[in-house]
Amino acid sequence: MARTIFLRVGERNRVPLKDFIAVLSNFLGLLRDVDSTISKDKFGSVIWEVVSLRQNSPPVVGVSPTVRHEKQDFSSVVETQVLDNIERLNRGGEPTQYMSYSGLARIEHLAEKSRTLGSHEVYTERNGHPGRRSTIAEPTLERVQQLTGVSYVGYGSVIGKLEAISVHNASEVRVWDESNGKAVRCKLDPDQEEKVKSLLRHRVRVIGSISSNAAGLPISVAEVEDVEDIEALASSLPTIQQMSGLVKDFTDGKSLKEYLEEISDE
Repeated sequence: MARTIFLRVGERNRVPLKDFIAVLSNFLGLLRDVDSTISKDKFGSVIWEVVSLRQNSPPVVGVSPTVRHEKQDFSSVVETQVLDNIERLNRGGEPTQYMSYSGLARIEHLAEKSRTLGSHEVYTERNGHPGRRSTIAEPTLERVQQLTGVSYVGYGSVIGKLEAISVHNASEVRVWDESNGKAVRCKLDPDQEEKVKSLLRHRVRVIGSISSNAAGLPISVAEVEDVEDIEALASSLPTIQQMSGLVKDFTDGKSLKEYLEEISDE
């Protein structure tokens, strides 16, 4: 059964309408982004619908998932990942592989609003009783900015699996970096769209101007002009068995021990 996930908007008795709309927009964007990343579907697996609007001070909005036609329901995983990642950020930890940099940007926008509205709270309920709760506040903002702030831009490449075209922009793709398992956003020229479609779910190399964070991890190839090329790679590295025979028998039939002893006497 689909569960409801709630957002308490700040801590103030009165919330400016424009801020209320901005907070809800980023909350929805966060849910959609995590859903898209988990389901590997640019549209996501569910539609989020408002099922509760509590006229509290502060206001509380509850949303519940409805599965898209003939899609697998990933909403419970989305719920868990959103709460887990907020808690990880609050502890100064690393987000999971399902929290992309665009998802972190949504949390950053929410946390920025907490400066004026007070902390937000994301939570679930079980049979009307409090379940898990995670707070988005200024400490969350500090950690996100450490992870998403660009400290270095340089020419290089990102190698990984191209799993998704962005939910927001058809010319933006996400490549799951093999070095850390994180999704790196890459904006491509519209002329490359057909090529990109043919590379979906393949191992690729994106070459261009890479933006990296303070830890040296690639964040994005954020502008169209930053991407020089995207090319297909072999699905995996060759095994030892596959590599055998590629190098000639340089020991002349001797065992490796005999060969090393022989050349050490020379």
